[in-house]
Amino acid sequence: AAILPGLAMVSDLSGALIWFLALELVGVVGLPWVFVLFPRLPDRGVVLAKPAALLFLAYAVWVLGLAQVLPNAAWAVWGVLVLAGVGSVWVGRRCWGELRGVLLREWRVLAGAELVFVGMFGLWVFVVSGAPAISHTEKPMDLMLLNAAYHARFFPAEDLWLSGHSISYYYFGHIVMAVVAKLAGAAPAVAYNLGVATVPALAGVVVFGLVGNLVRLAGGGLRAGLAWGGAGAALILLAGNLMGALELVRIRGWAGQGFWDWVAVKGLDAAPSVGGFFPQEFWWWFRSSRVIDTLSETGASLDYTITEFPAFSFVLGDLHAHVLAIPFLLLAAAAALHLYLWPEPLGWSWLRRRPGRAAGLLLPLGLFGGALAFINFWDFPMFLALLAGALLLKGVRDFPGSFRDAAVSAAAVFIPLLVLSVAMFAPFHFSAYSGQASGILPLREVATRPFLLFIAMGPFILLALGLLGRMFWRLMADCRGRAEPEDAPLAATALAVVGLPVAIWVVTAFLVAWVTDGAGAAFSELGRRMTLAGPGAVVVGAALFCALMLSRRGKEPAGAFALLLAALGFYLMMGAELFHIVDSFGGAHRRMNTVFKFYYQAWLLLGLAASFALFSVWRMGDDGRVSGRRRGRGRRVGGRGGNRAAWAARWIGGAAVVALLAASFYYTAGAIVARGGEGYGGRTLDGLAFLRRGSPGEYAAIQWLRDEAPRGRIVEAVGDDYSDYGRISAATGRATVLGWKGHELQWRGSSRAFAGREGDVAAIYAGGDPAEARRLLERYGVRYVYLGGRERESYGVSELAEYGDFLKTVFRQDGVIVYEVLD
Repeated sequence: AAILPGLAMVSDLSGALIWFLALELVGVVGLPWVFVLFPRLPDRGVVLAKPAALLFLAYAVWVLGLAQVLPNAAWAVWGVLVLAGVGSVWVGRRCWGELRGVLLREWRVLAGAELVFVGMFGLWVFVVSGAPAISHTEKPMDLMLLNAAYHARFFPAEDLWLSGHSISYYYFGHIVMAVVAKLAGAAPAVAYNLGVATVPALAGVVVFGLVGNLVRLAGGGLRAGLAWGGAGAALILLAGNLMGALELVRIRGWAGQGFWDWVAVKGLDAAPSVGGFFPQEFWWWFRSSRVIDTLSETGASLDYTITEFPAFSFVLGDLHAHVLAIPFLLLAAAAALHLYLWPEPLGWSWLRRRPGRAAGLLLPLGLFGGALAFINFWDFPMFLALLAGALLLKGVRDFPGSFRDAAVSAAAVFIPLLVLSVAMFAPFHFSAYSGQASGILPLREVATRPFLLFIAMGPFILLALGLLGRMFWRLMADCRGRAEPEDAPLAATALAVVGLPVAIWVVTAFLVAWVTDGAGAAFSELGRRMTLAGPGAVVVGAALFCALMLSRRGKEPAGAFALLLAALGFYLMMGAELFHIVDSFGGAHRRMNTVFKFYYQAWLLLGLAASFALFSVWRMGDDGRVSGRRRGRGRRVGGRGGNRAAWAARWIGGAAVVALLAASFYYTAGAIVARGGEGYGGRTLDGLAFLRRGSPGEYAAIQWLRDEAPRGRIVEAVGDDYSDYGRISAATGRATVLGWKGHELQWRGSSRAFAGREGDVAAIYAGGDPAEARRLLERYGVRYVYLGGRERESYGVSELAEYGDFLKTVFRQDGVIVYEVLD
């Protein structure tokens, strides 16, 4: 008994190594392809090989499975990879001279990316092995989706919680992880936790490459690109929000009840000081994902929202859609940067004259954008906005004297890309997926408090504002305060972008409030709304205008693109103050998902801008020295007093940034320490190992159904969402009659598809009418009837002996019985 956990961990480590080597192999196969597809990036896109190749591989497996050309089997996945490898060798030989030169020049970039990948993967394998159980939050749902993608013979995959129906959800990210699992020979319960560790590793290399390329485009050397690329990966993926600082203040007893009443975050109060460096309260780190809330006098939520961020998601370990999308959303941003850097003017004529180059430039973007819709649909509109912004910046740079030509050029490429991204994933877009969103409404009555916004996103906001201030100052100095006629359309565009949503809110909320509640109530609502939306509109407009102006003058391409990222990030947060998505969550939860999704995207976008801002602000002193030398006297611009003021501002600001970042990383360090103590008997990567100790019969039945029993659907008890119900189907890859009905309702928009199924399952286990039970089993195509603790508790049944004419016991252990339906 003492040896078994150690042997299991050795097995897990070998499985993790095989998984890692499979990812490395995919990256090697993809390297020549990304070299050809991203020629305008300073590093030629070599660090993007792993995530890009994974998308191409999963897409090929999915398309071939949809067409039923190849089954979704390990040998087929390996066959596709081998064919891609043959093509990779062919591409590599055709451009070997140039590829070899780039590899020799960029070997330090590749080495740095590998260090980031290994470091991130190793860190999160260690963390997740300390808390591997797939037993809470939405982990069972994510395991269900992974198992559905893994065990599907062809696509679309069957919904394991609604037998006979395909999945009505975006699950391409789970297909990606299932593909890696088949390459590595990993069981889904292990692949789940390895997937959690893979997401930050893939995201880390993309951030490393993207920020590094921006730094090099801005004039930084190779070493600067390596340093700030690594810093960006740590900042975006490992930093937490500032709730960690509040938690430290609380455990040290540095504030009284009055302060905590003002903070007004649930669970934070003047508890007795316990000392120490990290909180000891169970799951204290979870509070960081519920920062923004408006509380009534009784402490009830009036505006319950979710404020997750990547480090929280990795600590929690949900393999959810918004987490799986992180590396691929960042990959799409890198592809948008490449599009922006394309040297030729784009437009209708270019598409006609250069069809080969157009295909090479647009096909990857179409795949990345379409895949985002299938991984996490919320990211697709944001991708389109980023794409439109990058194309407009490029058009303004290519046609500096005509904004009309710039806009036409951007539209000429944007429209085909939109069509392409939808067409490449048309089977998903035109499937039965409907989701729970039914519209958009103006937000009233509640608003985000500025202090809580600062807690949720403060360091990134300040750094992005610093970048905007620096770029705007440089632009004004370059323009010498003089406006040109060509500037007017750029200003009008920025004004329209920020003014349109404000105008829509005024028409749909302010005027309505005026008519229904009176002028006083309307202006009160307007003041509440503009507390953050007003400054946000100013920042968005200034950032977009500055980016357009820099592009028109052909200056600071990296700065212009970083400002576009910042503008979009601020735009998302501004939008969450004006509108909310209408979904199945109402009342105090009406903008829960809106803030959740928009803030998550804003974290990534502002994080990229903030990472570049760190480099940009750091080199301010170098700019001053250069400017002084150009004036011929070796002094910095601004004179002695100006030098002292600039020096003081730089170091004071730097100290403030360091303090805020230290507070941000404190959260993640404490959360990792806390999470590492939840292994329940030792470290493992098997997400179902907790059952082996607590419910050995259930664990053995899952293994038997998953690995040994002939394929077939099952029936198990139906119960509440976020519970143990639905576990057997989720863990075995065998569809059941009905699983988490609340989630099925969210995914399908109505209960029509599963109406009556809960009662039918109860009738099967009731045992009163064998003929009716047999009819229902045949109706749903059930092959195995599972009988365990949940079934006994829910239906009051001990065994199903009365069904002996058509049920045969095929598994029995520790109180768990599995029956097979006889023909």
